[in-house]
Amino acid sequence: MTPKAWLSRATYLLDYHPDSLLVVTIVFMTPGRGSNHGTKRKRGERRRASLACETCRKQKEKCEGGQPCWRCQRLGRPCHFQGQPIPTTTSPCSSSVPVASVSRDENGRIQSLEHIARHFLGDVPLDKENIGRIADKLRSSTDTTLSETALDINESFDVHFVSNNMAHYSGEFSHWNFSQKLRRKMSCQIDRLDSRVKEYWRPTQLQSSPEIIVETMKHLPPRSIADFLVAMFFKYAEINSFYMERKWIEEKVALCYSSTNTYTAIDFPWVCSVFAVLAIGTQVAHMEDQKPKPDSEITEELSLCSEDSVGLVFYHAACKLIPDVLLVASHESVQVFLLLATYSLPVSTGGLAYTYYGLAMKMAIQNGMHRKHQGGNCDSRTVEVRNRLFWTAYTVEKYVSIMHGRPMSIARSEINADMPRDCPSFESPRFANLTAFHTLISYLGEVSETLAQFKRCPKRLLSEYLERLIRLRTSIKQWWDSLPATEECRDLCSQGPNFRQNSHLRLCYLLIYVYMGRAFIFVDDRKEPGEVVTGTGNDSGRARRSILVDDCVSSALDILNTLQSLSDHIGLCRASYNEFSACRAAILVILAESLNSRKSQRLQDGLHRGMDLIRQMVGGSSSESEISYLESIEAAISQLLAAPGDDSVLAQSDQIPTSAYSKFKDWTQSLKKDKSTSGNVELSSFSPLAHLTPGREGFANLELNDMAAFFDPNWANGDFEFDTYNFSSLSR
Repeated sequence: MTPKAWLSRATYLLDYHPDSLLVVTIVFMTPGRGSNHGTKRKRGERRRASLACETCRKQKEKCEGGQPCWRCQRLGRPCHFQGQPIPTTTSPCSSSVPVASVSRDENGRIQSLEHIARHFLGDVPLDKENIGRIADKLRSSTDTTLSETALDINESFDVHFVSNNMAHYSGEFSHWNFSQKLRRKMSCQIDRLDSRVKEYWRPTQLQSSPEIIVETMKHLPPRSIADFLVAMFFKYAEINSFYMERKWIEEKVALCYSSTNTYTAIDFPWVCSVFAVLAIGTQVAHMEDQKPKPDSEITEELSLCSEDSVGLVFYHAACKLIPDVLLVASHESVQVFLLLATYSLPVSTGGLAYTYYGLAMKMAIQNGMHRKHQGGNCDSRTVEVRNRLFWTAYTVEKYVSIMHGRPMSIARSEINADMPRDCPSFESPRFANLTAFHTLISYLGEVSETLAQFKRCPKRLLSEYLERLIRLRTSIKQWWDSLPATEECRDLCSQGPNFRQNSHLRLCYLLIYVYMGRAFIFVDDRKEPGEVVTGTGNDSGRARRSILVDDCVSSALDILNTLQSLSDHIGLCRASYNEFSACRAAILVILAESLNSRKSQRLQDGLHRGMDLIRQMVGGSSSESEISYLESIEAAISQLLAAPGDDSVLAQSDQIPTSAYSKFKDWTQSLKKDKSTSGNVELSSFSPLAHLTPGREGFANLELNDMAAFFDPNWANGDFEFDTYNFSSLSR
């Protein structure tokens, strides 16, 4: 390569690959056998080779000796002698390692590495001597750079504990950190002046009077009811994540009923936590009731309504304390927003609950909980509580963010906090389940990042990312099979102590396969008119997609099996986000696959069972809206797939019984309309349900009658916008 070409290549690397500056400089400036400059022998040093290579003979050039010969190596071309096999690699920058000396897999790996080197460095000789020289230069230069960096610009963060549950995180390269650095340099002069620096950790002047806590205590239920609701929280709400220790919250509840207790500003967070736990307890209290008999259905539905009203009182009492919880900003504040998010999950997952999780993460960052604890100014138990709270907030927020197409609050690269440790003194949840849930969401994050690459990667890399999904699928399966199958994690015995916790863990595991494969359900059906797909590469891409889609559909059916087992032995919780969202995702996949498989009895049976299960989890306007949305799609697909003249679909829809709860809700809505002159708007024009009015005449919006166009893979992940046409021509 000429100096001009080298300069052009180096300019390109500096423009588009700034990290390549060091490599470009070393390779360009390194003298020796691998370079074209300064390598010519003096005429007196040249001598005739005893055996000329075949390449020089064919080119009618003077061979300079050696194996490979000096001329061929300098020109970067293959060199072989008579009787030796010609190397299969004909690239001008190929390695001199003999093909027979390495295995086929290792040879492919070497060729891939050479391709990467040529992509960034150009036509550089890759013989062992030149590569070793480059590596030595890189190592020496990197060590020098790191040592200089450590001396010049290193600024370590600081986590200063203001109290046992409150800390201040300085941040890296922040105003605060720099001021403390300057203060340490001038510490001697400051001490001589005998001046006292006023500490300011929280905006205490904005805090409310503790009398607000006294007013809030008036909303407490009788002590026996409070104890019952706390027990319900730990039995049904705290599944595979850590929110607090049971002993801690029971002590705080006892303080609430103590007449001699006085409150200060630091008490706002734990008081708010008590009311949030009581509110969540009302959401799951119905799980303790026996399954209703037909003659007691009306009473049961009305009691559910009263439980929701009581829970709303507790929730509003907790919300009044939120401004002061934000001001205190302790790790107990993180608990508060985790609990409020849990209460909001069945009401507004992608809105209110997501916002509460964001606040929990902001409180954790303010306390430096995302950083590894260093120093002995805090006891080990408090450090473990901080670590468990942070990883719960991070994991659950990541789960909700991925499933609802929202950004995360913090990048994984900013986190170096210790993972939770197995401490027998912490009763709930089981440590194996706690760590397994975190690992599952980590895998889900990898799947999400890989899927996101499809909408912005070049067409030639589509097969590579598809292969990455296949490898992830295998890794997840192997990891899941390695989990304990007795009592913890994979034990689905209905008589076991952790049946519900393990079932929820399995739902998360199956949801990963649903999330991984549902984006490809309609890919092969969306080709340009007249497009012909041929070739082995396309066949392999189609086979990989088929594997992912098959896993997706089978996992959806397994989700329904798991939910059916829960329903038969314990019951389904109408406030459980895991149960409701898993059932909804499974039904959507079955509905989508029904368009491809037409009338499949297996899918039809699964669909009917899924709709029966999800109707058991009706609990609030949000879930009712979701169910009505699913019912609309189900009716539309049934109408689309029905044979001409078949009235069974309409007859079936007429035979669906109306529950007592539905009649009760209709009655309350009619009362509201009578009291309001303008009435209530049934469907907002912004709602997706506004366009879904199934019946004999199809959808109100005629464009939605074509269900194949209605189901677009973009719904798989919020604003998922990759071009599905690219998948029809995948190559290996």
